[in-house]
Amino acid sequence: MSAISPDNLKNVAAALPPSPQVFGKLGKLLRDPGTDLSDITDLVNTDSSLTTRVLRLSNSAAFAQDLAIDNLDDAINRVGFREVFKLVGAAAASDLFASRNTTYGVDGSALWENSLASGLTMEYLAQTLGHDEQEYYTIGLLRSMGKLVIDLCNTNDSSEKRYPEDTRPPLLNWEEEVFSITSPSVSAFLLTSWNFPSETIDSIQNQYLERQTEDAPRAAAILNLASALAAQVTQEMPGESSYWIPIETQRETFGLAEHDIEDTLEHVKARLESVLSTVAS
Repeated sequence: MSAISPDNLKNVAAALPPSPQVFGKLGKLLRDPGTDLSDITDLVNTDSSLTTRVLRLSNSAAFAQDLAIDNLDDAINRVGFREVFKLVGAAAASDLFASRNTTYGVDGSALWENSLASGLTMEYLAQTLGHDEQEYYTIGLLRSMGKLVIDLCNTNDSSEKRYPEDTRPPLLNWEEEVFSITSPSVSAFLLTSWNFPSETIDSIQNQYLERQTEDAPRAAAILNLASALAAQVTQEMPGESSYWIPIETQRETFGLAEHDIEDTLEHVKARLESVLSTVAS
């Protein structure tokens, strides 16, 4: 296959579901102190299928009380702005990873679960380390979207290339050799075009810490740790494991105790199981 060009990326991006862009715009609204309830509901309601899934998640056992939630106003009043933000993100990621990714040999459900686990892990670590939970959740949730776009570009080409499960080369080396671009770079391209914050873009682009650069955002190093932890509670993504800094090293770097790691894993497992049981019901 020839190199994936910016035009290829733009064409594929134009065909993606609108939910990731709604999610990004929602994040901006929640940072604006002038935002009110109608601003949130008007934005999310622009995507009816997204609204339906958010309401379904809002009615899960984790949030349900006496009355069913049947509109976004009720959802926000019941669970709060930030929880609705996370539910929109989970639904948007479900949209993105609805189909099997043949290039990487991973079912869409596995990609979605790993992305959701990464987002939940980032959120919990942000709380522990004193960072923006909303921003970190977004970084974790969207970290693998470049793999989706590469797959869409690849399956539109007659000479499909698939990640070799038998030899399992380092992911970035293989992507660069086959497509002349890496999945983190593809993610950065799309998120830039959708006007996501620079920290989100830079952190996802540097998540594998392959250059060990001091210029990489702190969030990129935390994402590296979060992704390694997410791989312990979901299916590991092909070719990634060689990029994870040892958890013990990361723990010492960030001043985390052993129980912080244990608490993080327990929290993520519980939240992930809650969301998955809701989706399956």
